[in-house]
Amino acid sequence: MLVFMTVTMLLLAAVSTTGVGRVLNRLLVETPARRLNALSPGRIAFYAALGAAGLILFGLFELEGLRLFSLFTPELILWFGMFDVAVFLDVFILVAALGATARFRAMRAALVQKVSQVGASLRRRPAARPRAPKARPVRADKTGSAEPDPGWAVFA
Repeated sequence: MLVFMTVTMLLLAAVSTTGVGRVLNRLLVETPARRLNALSPGRIAFYAALGAAGLILFGLFELEGLRLFSLFTPELILWFGMFDVAVFLDVFILVAALGATARFRAMRAALVQKVSQVGASLRRRPAARPRAPKARPVRADKTGSAEPDPGWAVFA
């Protein structure tokens, strides 16, 4: 395929003024350019969505997905051809905008909740207190006492 394309490009460049060169130029350059120029943004979006649907079906169902896609594609193209594609494009854009708005609202709400949780955890953290030396409690030593225990006085 690469060899064929290289030879074709060389022929276009080398014999552009001859009859063969003009025919090749008309078939390979002018005709595709005219057809691409006739494409509207709605058709481009439609074909892109159609390609994405084919890829999704192939990803989900592999060979059966391609068979299913090949069954409904001709009817889908004819159906879209009967109506103005721009209307469907507007509907798709509206649906996408509404879905994005809902996702952005949910995302914003989740972000606000996480920020408030972080803020609350930072506020609950106790403030640092100055460290003052604590006085230790003094224990009375009973063994070193010179006076007898009053409880033993009853037995004496």
